[in-house]
Amino acid sequence: MKRIILGTAGHIDHGKSALVRALTGTETDRLKEERLRGISIELGFAHLDLGDDVRMGIVDVPGHERFVRHMVAGSGGIDLAALVIALDEGVMPQTVEHLDILSLLGIRLGLVVLTKLDLVDEELAELAEEDAKEAVKGTFLEGAPMVRVSAKTGEGLDTLRTTLAQLITRAEARAVHGLPRLPVDRVFTMKGHGTVVTGTMISGTLATGDDIEILPSELRSSVRSLQSHNRQEERVFPGERVAVNLRGVEQTQVLRGEVITHPGDFKPCYVVDVRLKVLDRAPFALRNRHKIRLHHYTAEAEATVVLTEGEALEPGEEALVQLRTASPIVPSAGDRFVLRALSPAVTMGGGVILNPRGTKLRARSVRTFLELDSQDEAGIVAALIRGGGLAGMKRNELLGLSGMSGTRLDKTLDSLKNARSAVQIDPSENRLVHGDYYTMLLDRIHERLAAFHSAQPLKEGMPKQELRQSVPGGDKLFKKAMETLVAKGSVVDQGDSVRLTTHQVRLRKDEEGLTRKILELIGQGREAPPVVKEIMAGTGADSKELRSLLGLLEKEGKIVKIKEDIYFSAEFVAEVRQRLAEFIQREGGITPSQFSQVTGSSRKYNIPLLEYFDRSRFTIRIGDQRVLRGASPNGGSLE
Repeated sequence: MKRIILGTAGHIDHGKSALVRALTGTETDRLKEERLRGISIELGFAHLDLGDDVRMGIVDVPGHERFVRHMVAGSGGIDLAALVIALDEGVMPQTVEHLDILSLLGIRLGLVVLTKLDLVDEELAELAEEDAKEAVKGTFLEGAPMVRVSAKTGEGLDTLRTTLAQLITRAEARAVHGLPRLPVDRVFTMKGHGTVVTGTMISGTLATGDDIEILPSELRSSVRSLQSHNRQEERVFPGERVAVNLRGVEQTQVLRGEVITHPGDFKPCYVVDVRLKVLDRAPFALRNRHKIRLHHYTAEAEATVVLTEGEALEPGEEALVQLRTASPIVPSAGDRFVLRALSPAVTMGGGVILNPRGTKLRARSVRTFLELDSQDEAGIVAALIRGGGLAGMKRNELLGLSGMSGTRLDKTLDSLKNARSAVQIDPSENRLVHGDYYTMLLDRIHERLAAFHSAQPLKEGMPKQELRQSVPGGDKLFKKAMETLVAKGSVVDQGDSVRLTTHQVRLRKDEEGLTRKILELIGQGREAPPVVKEIMAGTGADSKELRSLLGLLEKEGKIVKIKEDIYFSAEFVAEVRQRLAEFIQREGGITPSQFSQVTGSSRKYNIPLLEYFDRSRFTIRIGDQRVLRGASPNGGSLE
């Protein structure tokens, strides 16, 4: 089934609402004020039955210049445009502005409907038609069908229906892919149902019972029921006018301009990179840092135009620029937008969003846009991943931001990974980081290790946790980076510590002499070795240097650290271990006082030694005795 949205456009009082009413039987002017004044103020909606294989929703927009922002809100999701021009008045200011807006929104299919045929003769009708042809010259409506109608008498309506049916065959059916996005254009309450929001489904699908998120307010709810074209539906699709009945949400909590989507699929943002075209008829140039009104689907926000080059964008010019909004929007790559001046309220231009997750330019440079310039899919996806920084971007986020189908996105991601423009951090989470950021992290790790080796040349490696805390990024990214560096052979992972492959502990001549002196003092001390302070006094070494040398000697297995400031020679500890085993095997166990017979040491050293043997799982304490691990004092098993 083909789902199409027809949007009307045109000057005030040119008969748009009367035309929709005559075609569909639906009165789109629902407000009391609209009926009293005879003009459309708000968006109106209807549907037209053109056969079993077509669903056509109609968006009727206001024509008054004061309500152009409502017109823009209603035009964001249309596929087919009907430019309405009254034969008795011809082309008027809002005719031209609405045509500009339709062009800026990327609409490429439509027709011109010449209304109020009952009020003019043939000569005036021909003059008005020529006027219309001149107005649409050079636009997407040049050469489009022109149909004369009278909503009052019904003349021409059958021809209009036939023309619409023919145009629909040329319209591209919207692909049913991507993540759901429903920009809200109306919020109201229905008795017995609660809050209802309406909009045009832009992408993805929604189903009854779905959990939803309302952005940018981040309000959570679920779908109680769905309606499209006055029919209850279990699921709604792109290109349909949709009414969503929400659970547990008050009418005041939802605003026009917000977006209905699945939780976590999209994130509001304030910075977008865009390709902007200033209209030829724009009344003035757009200068750098110019404040302007951004219209994006049903949302509008004040924005600042940041030019990458030059000081101004003149009428008719096109460029890559950055838009920074004062309030958040929910964009996707490929979305169209319109810019209107704050004062006077005139349409200035518009274009397409290239990167919906932009980062502020630190300097006036086109560097941020290099990947976007060609507008190819790989460049856009790469820019989105870059926008995630070292945190990266999940595939599901990319699916929403890029507006691509899952198959196209995966193919693009594969090409980026093969080119090393993107690196997959964790397959289970499907998160990717840009290749530039990944290379930066690898370089940072290498730099930190080199700096550590320079400052601590006697240490074999840098504690892994210390290294992790000294570089940016999450734990999974760090783990991936370490795997890469180890695989490349530039880093050695030693478990608790890490070193560069090129790093080797080399002692200077004075350090070699100092090391011999330390070994001599500890060895001579045997059962009562000097503590660290005494070694410092005996060698003249400072604390930092001594600690480094003690660590090196311990790593080499020449000394054993028993307690923070107590080291024994490895030879003496081995002797004690042997004698301790023989004593326990002979006596069944050993007390601290008996242990002094084994070591010849005082309690100052014996207790730390016993605790060392416990920690090293050689002995275990049972009551006031130690026994060999795995045996009890009476010979029974302990394990």
